[in-house]
Order: sequence, then C-alpha cells, then structure tokens
Amino acid sequence: MTISTDTGRRATHAVWWSALEIVARYGVQFGVMMVLARLLTPADFGLMAMLLVFTTFAALLVEGGLGTALVQKQHSTDNDETSVFLVNLTAGVVLALVLWALAPGIARFYAQPTLAPLLQALAWLLPLGALAAVPNALLTQQLDFRRRAGAELLASVGSGGLALWLAWQGHGVWSLVWQALAGATLRAALLWWLSGWRPRGRYDRAAFAGLFRFGGYLLLANALSVSALRLQSLLLGRLFDARTVGVYAMAQDTQQAPAQLASALLNRVGLPMFASVADQPVKLAGALRLSLRLSMFVFVPCMAGLAVVAVPLVHLLYGPQWSEAAPLLSLLALAALFWPMHVLNLAALGAVGRSDLILKLEVAKAAVTVPLVAVASPFGAQPVAWAALAASLACTWINTRHAHRLLDCGLRVQLRDLWPILLLALAASASAWLALSVAGHSPWALSLAIAAAVVTYAVGAVTLRLQAWQDLLEFLRTLRSGMTPAGGGMRA
Repeated sequence: MTISTDTGRRATHAVWWSALEIVARYGVQFGVMMVLARLLTPADFGLMAMLLVFTTFAALLVEGGLGTALVQKQHSTDNDETSVFLVNLTAGVVLALVLWALAPGIARFYAQPTLAPLLQALAWLLPLGALAAVPNALLTQQLDFRRRAGAELLASVGSGGLALWLAWQGHGVWSLVWQALAGATLRAALLWWLSGWRPRGRYDRAAFAGLFRFGGYLLLANALSVSALRLQSLLLGRLFDARTVGVYAMAQDTQQAPAQLASALLNRVGLPMFASVADQPVKLAGALRLSLRLSMFVFVPCMAGLAVVAVPLVHLLYGPQWSEAAPLLSLLALAALFWPMHVLNLAALGAVGRSDLILKLEVAKAAVTVPLVAVASPFGAQPVAWAALAASLACTWINTRHAHRLLDCGLRVQLRDLWPILLLALAASASAWLALSVAGHSPWALSLAIAAAVVTYAVGAVTLRLQAWQDLLEFLRTLRSGMTPAGGGMRA
C-alpha cells in the first residue's frame, strides 16, 4: 500500500534530504579520519577513545531521551520545548563541571596524566550539545531535513578542516579535541539559526514529567547500550596502553561508520513509518519485515565484504602503522552483520510507545555483553573483538523477543525472510576472498575483490529474483513518484 497525500510527499522529500545529510556528514567525517590517521599516531586516537567513554555517557545523561520524546509527541507546545531546553542546559552545565572536577582522577585511573586537561576541555561538549537538542528535535519532528543537512554538513566540514590543520601543525591529540569542540559549537549555532526556534514558553513541571515518562526509559536504555560499547575501550585503556586502545578504536570506528550511517537513516525513516501504523499490529509487522529486507539487502553484503577485505582496506585507508587493526575490523564487521535487526526491532517498540520494553531489552543485552567483554579484556584486543561478536549474536535473539510477543514477528519469522540475503552475501564474500587469494593484497587486488563481490551479489539477486531485490526496486519507484511506502501492502 502507498500513500500519495501531501504528507506522503513531505515524507518522501524528508527521506531524500535525510539520506543526503547522513551520507554527506558521515562521508566528510570518515574522509577526515582517513587523513588524520596518517598525520596522528594510534596513541593519539587511543587517548581520545579513553575520554569518549566518559563524555559520551555524560552526553546521554544531558539529553535524557527528551529530544526523542519531543519527536515522538509530534505536536509539542512552547512549554514542552522550553522545559526540555532548560533541563538539558542545566544538566549540561552541571555535568560539565562534574567532569572537570573528576578529570585528574580519571587520568590517574588510566595512568595517563595528559588526559586531565584534555577531558577538562571536552567537558564543554555537554552544554554545547544541550543548546542544540531542541532545535534538532523540532527539525526532525517537522521532517525538515534540508535545514538539518545544511547544519550537519557545515559543522562537519568546518571542524574537520580545523582538525586537519592542527594535526598538520603537530598538535597531536589536541587536534581531535578541538575538532569535537568546533563541531559542537558550529552545529549548535547553525541549528539555532536555521530552525528559528527560541524559548517562548516557561518551565512546566507537568509537561516535563509527561515527556520524561517516555524519554526516561530511553535514557536508561541508551545508557546501558553505550556503556556496554564503551566498556571495551575503558578496560583496554586500564589494562593496556594508549596504542592498543587506539588500534581497537580505529577498527571499531571503521566498522561503525556504515553501522552508524545505517542506524541514523533507519531510525530517521523507520520510526515515522512505523508510527503511522503503530495501532495496527499486522501492518506494523509488515512494515518491520519490509524494512528489514530492504536494509539487510544493502547492509549485510557491505559488512561481510568489509570482513573479507579488511587487510588491504586498512593499509589503503590508513597506512601500514594501522595493520594491527585489520583482524579486529574483520571480527567487528561480522559482529555488526545483523545491526539493522537491532535498530528496527527497537524502533518498532518505540513507535508503539513501549520504551519500557526497550529498557528491559537493554538490561538483558548488558547482562550478556558486559561479562563477555570483562572476561576477554585481560587477554587483549582480539579476544575483546571475539567477545563483541558472540554478544552481538546473542543480542540479535534478545532484540526480537518482544516483536515475537506483540507482533508475531520474532527471530524465526525475520530470519525466514532474510536467509536468501545471508546466503547470497556469503557467496559474494567467497568470490571476494578468492580474488584476494589469487591477486594478493594490493590496491588493484582490493578493487578486483570488491568488483567480484558486487557482480556476484547483483547477478544472484536478479537471477534468483530475491524478494528483497523486488522490494528495493519498488521502494525506489515509490520515492521517485513522490509517495511513501507503508507496510500494509508488502509481500510476506
């Protein structure tokens, strides 16, 4: 089924601008990271990764899930928006001061004295992020991704250019710190300017309580998710040196570049689509299955291919000083293979307002992930990557539990739709591996391996008439015609 109303056209327009924003922003960031990897040392990236453990967690506490609650509410009032703004800004300033005070102790924890001034500078990311939270949420709520795209892209280009110049001048890890601060400052200023939003209401305790009832569960869920992810850098930083953390962080960032891109796009598009049929379980299940086929059809071969070509890719992108990151990247890419399933199953729960169930899932996943990473960490970076792979497979089952109960669309149903994609991706990966085995690990061999995989996958999809391939063609036709897909008319 499709929707051809003005709302459908606005949503279609939003899909294109959202995709443009996300691809451009992550493309710029990844390009900057490639150059910085050749100008800085693995230890510089390791120091930054150690600090991100704390700043990322604190940023989640500042946002508190309230921005997502504003988006989910759709029709927020001036008091809603002002309440969120005041709470976020207050939390940002308070937590920045807390991080400033804790910085010397955190530096002692890592036995890295240079971390204290770095963390004290990065602490001011928190109020800067708080300033941007409401304008960002409102542009998302209004599906105004054209303005968002402008703000995000300009902030990425400006902060990336500054980081490259500072690295070229020999400022080391401070290049990464100033990149983060400049990016947050530009983003906040541009979002305020482009959104036109200003605080017009007053703090309303009842309005805040209503938003926090939804956002509070998301806050705890996101805090658990980020803690489990950042625990890897925390333990490696405590037990090993900055170089080890830097190599692991580079592998993790490389794997996360496509994963974060996919996550941002799926959340941006999936949540509104799911919300439109949230009161119709059959259609919501259909929308979930359709979204999974579309996303996994594109994502799975990318991550499987990344695992196969990790060695020549790391050498080409970052240089030989990062060669230790290649085996880690292979494992982490396999760990991310089912990432769209993680994102979309949670988005479906969010669409029906069940953030409490999202929290329960994150508690269960943390109970699996944290012990695995903790046990593996004393043995080095590669065992930690193996632990991440094992945890990811277990969490794939955990994430589908409530979809099975609420929508009759659990892991078995989802895998029944996806197994042709997985087998075809395996065949494409095998062709890439054979190409590398014959041609070696040169840039030419890398190109040959990628071409072999793409041809194998494309020919297989067309020849076997994969349902996901048909879905993708229909989705693209729908977007071109100015309509948006809904889950009700998809093939099961």
